[in-house]
Amino acid sequence: MTQPSDGPQLKVGATGFVVLADDEGAVIPMELVYRPDDCLAARLVLLGPDGLEVGWTFAWELLAMGLMSPAGDGDITVRPAAGPIDGVEVSLVARSTTRVWLPEDGVAEFVRKVRRRAGLDARGIAPALDKELATITNGT
Repeated sequence: MTQPSDGPQLKVGATGFVVLADDEGAVIPMELVYRPDDCLAARLVLLGPDGLEVGWTFAWELLAMGLMSPAGDGDITVRPAAGPIDGVEVSLVARSTTRVWLPEDGVAEFVRKVRRRAGLDARGIAPALDKELATITNGT
């Protein structure tokens, strides 16, 4: 979609703990990112050395549900968990499985901020989505 967003991105930084498929773990800075032009999604970005970033995009509501009980099915699941960092465990499955522990307070802060904005952002992008759908269905 080419429609510019009406508002700035929302970012909440945190220090998390990452465990890769080979069971090696590390404390790493990360961000949860919300973009108004993709108001149903959140992006979890792991921040590595030399500006390296690795990210996953999924429904932000998984984070909200995962604060209280296991949520998600398939490639991404979220659940409350004790671990290297007590809070929320996000399991990401691609070619291998990566588990990320995020502090509960950082996830809760992100969810609160997104909830305040997502409804307004959805109304703001509705005309652009309608136009995009019309273009697809009309073949023009």
